[in-house]
Amino acid sequence: MIDRRALVDRHRPRLDAGSAAVLSVGNGRFAVGLDRTGTHTLPPVPGAAQATALAEWGWHSVPQRDDATWEEHRRVYDTPHGPARYMDLVGPSEAGADEGRATWFRANPHKVSLLRLVLVERDGGRVLDPAAVTDAEQQLDLWTGLVTSRFRYRGDEITVLTAADPEADALALAVSGGDLALELRFPYGSEAWDGSADWAREDAHSTAVDGQAIHRELDDLGYRVDVTGARVRRVGAHRVRLDAPDAGGARPDAAGTGPLDVALLLRPTRSPHLALTARPTGHTDLPRDAADIRHRSGRFWGEHWEGTGALDLSAADDPRAHELERRVILSRQIQRVHAAGVFPPAETGLLQNSWRGRAHLEMHWWHAAHFPLWGDADSLLRSLGTYAALLPSARATAREQGLRGARWPKQIGPDLRESPSDIGPFLLWQQPHPIHLAELCRRSDPARGGDGMLQEIVEESAVLLAAMLRSDSDGRLGLGPPLVGAQERHVEGRARLQDPAFELAYTAWALRIADAWRERRGDPRAGELSAIASRVHSPLRADGRLRTFRVGPAMTRSDHPAHLLAHGLVPPTGTIPDAAAGEALDDALAEWDWESTWGWDCPAAALTATRLGRAEQAVDLLLRDTPKNRFDAAGHCVQRDTLPVYLPANGGTLIAAALMAAGWDGGPPQPGLPAAWGARVEGVQPLPGPLPALRPA
Repeated sequence: MIDRRALVDRHRPRLDAGSAAVLSVGNGRFAVGLDRTGTHTLPPVPGAAQATALAEWGWHSVPQRDDATWEEHRRVYDTPHGPARYMDLVGPSEAGADEGRATWFRANPHKVSLLRLVLVERDGGRVLDPAAVTDAEQQLDLWTGLVTSRFRYRGDEITVLTAADPEADALALAVSGGDLALELRFPYGSEAWDGSADWAREDAHSTAVDGQAIHRELDDLGYRVDVTGARVRRVGAHRVRLDAPDAGGARPDAAGTGPLDVALLLRPTRSPHLALTARPTGHTDLPRDAADIRHRSGRFWGEHWEGTGALDLSAADDPRAHELERRVILSRQIQRVHAAGVFPPAETGLLQNSWRGRAHLEMHWWHAAHFPLWGDADSLLRSLGTYAALLPSARATAREQGLRGARWPKQIGPDLRESPSDIGPFLLWQQPHPIHLAELCRRSDPARGGDGMLQEIVEESAVLLAAMLRSDSDGRLGLGPPLVGAQERHVEGRARLQDPAFELAYTAWALRIADAWRERRGDPRAGELSAIASRVHSPLRADGRLRTFRVGPAMTRSDHPAHLLAHGLVPPTGTIPDAAAGEALDDALAEWDWESTWGWDCPAAALTATRLGRAEQAVDLLLRDTPKNRFDAAGHCVQRDTLPVYLPANGGTLIAAALMAAGWDGGPPQPGLPAAWGARVEGVQPLPGPLPALRPA
């Protein structure tokens, strides 16, 4: 038996003042990032994550300032099925680009920072002078979810304990030592690409105090913060002071002199999006106080680590083994804190905004496929309900493009409207994801194959895939135009592009998996989808090589080497020989601009190497030292200054590690780990194995 406590404890993050890493606490739907004081008191470190408080229900829209409409961003493209309208964008959609009349639609709704925690001097209410904060050190106890922050302020030793409730959207914060109080500060929402707070527009929102409750109103969003364990008084338009209770009870504004141990419970009261994002009233028991939150946190995290999968590499002398184990443990904590809610997460989770906090459904597989693989399928199932909510609009999109089934969008907020983009509406690889994710849930518990919601999601996804295929003169089936491949290159040619290799392989595989769902429920149409899959073009080019496109533009060797996913993320189906996949991997290793790759690209290549039985290469690829594959002391994978955290890298690491450690159906044990490591694996689910080759119809 693996000693789970020892495994987890050896990777406790320990940070000092010189580290730019940010720890966070949360429950998958609500999370708080912390500076080195355990609050949000210190100025943000340039290029580091913005410590803040976000919830998946905390969406805000500013009033529209122009007369732009959704309809004006729909443009007609020629497709094999006739003219079709796409939610397009003239010009690039990268951060900082001029979005013109699409700005409001891309920026609203956006996630808003719900509060800022600021330590102040009890006498006078001055914010702590950062220069007087010294000897800061901080530790996250992964087994209990408790962050302990210690520092000195003007000679006094200060300790701050911070924890989040595992069910309710509640935070516990205890401050001892020194002569300090706590202020809560409340901002307006921000339309900035990576922002969540606008501190300048004080007149655009309201903050009111009623006893122990703080009421917030921002245009279409309302929420309240209930405070336990402190005296509450308003000290500014959007500033609320929390003092330790006055033992004597003499004056309403009197401050106690003892430690502060406060619980904050956040609840939405008004939003157009509550039906999708808010937990029903009474769904969970609420914590009594801060001590109860810490107790509940400790119980949850201990049970979580004991009851899910584990990979123990402590027998290995290879330093790569220790680093891989560390990344797995920290990534599991980060993903459970930031990506286990009812709405698919932003690429930066609930730590800070990116793309205004919106979900990218082509990243959902990277965010969530690992949950069932590591024994936590419930954390994936919660977010699959979003596809059920999306069905009416996804079916409408398909009909508008002359197709059947449901066409899943790429970038969405809780309004479920697809953002105008020159890339997102033309991507295809989010379409098979719900089939893949549902299949992983079914494999973790076969009874889930009878879930009506999952069956409908799988069926509607597959019907769209079959409908969108292009019929060529040779009887074979292809994809596009228009489209943008997962590599997200050649965007300007989207009206002409067709047959990206990865998407061809993924479509054919997903159709066969959906057909198996039909067969298990006795659907008389069983067999049709496999027959269609047998006619899909081989992903290989005419020379037998695996490249970005089967036909069309030459491969650009930068950004995502997405073609490798055709023999990695997609299990082998007989259309790509191992030799062709191996040649493609070798070519990428020799010729690719790895400096330009992103956080899920190294895991993607590691999946391919593992499927090929190249264990040493898989480890080296997963840990490859590239600018966007470096994991900081908190376990985050920094991409750039505006993306200091990136959940697809954490999720990708967990998926690749699961394949490397648990393999696939009928495959060898631990196909991606060196035998000399003596790895021990418990509770990790194998991934789907190869499918037999289909005879072309």
